[in-house]
Amino acid sequence: MEMRFLLCSSLTLVFMLALGEAAGDIMRWSRKEMVEMAGYGEDKLSSVLVTASLLSSSSSPIPGATVGIKCHTGYRKRSKWIKAVTNALGQFTIDLPSHLHAIPDLDKACSVKPLSVPKPYHCSHTKSHRGIKLVSSSNGLRVYTAGNITLHRGPCK
Repeated sequence: MEMRFLLCSSLTLVFMLALGEAAGDIMRWSRKEMVEMAGYGEDKLSSVLVTASLLSSSSSPIPGATVGIKCHTGYRKRSKWIKAVTNALGQFTIDLPSHLHAIPDLDKACSVKPLSVPKPYHCSHTKSHRGIKLVSSSNGLRVYTAGNITLHRGPCK
């Protein structure tokens, strides 16, 4: 009887260990799977793009200028400048970092400004920072525009 009990106990123990090993294999997730289960996946859930064109007062495009966007993130806080360089047509697109996607009234909280311009436009300025407007929103993608930002020639100091 004692022998039979030991045999049953041993078989039960072996079975439980085997089952535990199998369950352990199932419960071993990759880093990517763990991160996604926790809600912090590397796959972007949404995208927010800001586009505009930088033009001279004669409506010609200004290529090679650095343009930035800055957003109010809360009480007395502003984000850092997120920058882009204008292409040959004076256009730029900025993909906002995900920590700025949930700002309420993003169109009122963010402003776009030329930060540096090529030498022929150094004495130019804009009248003020430009706000942005929502132009489309679908499937986790929002696109805003600042329209045409025009630099006006001014006297060099």
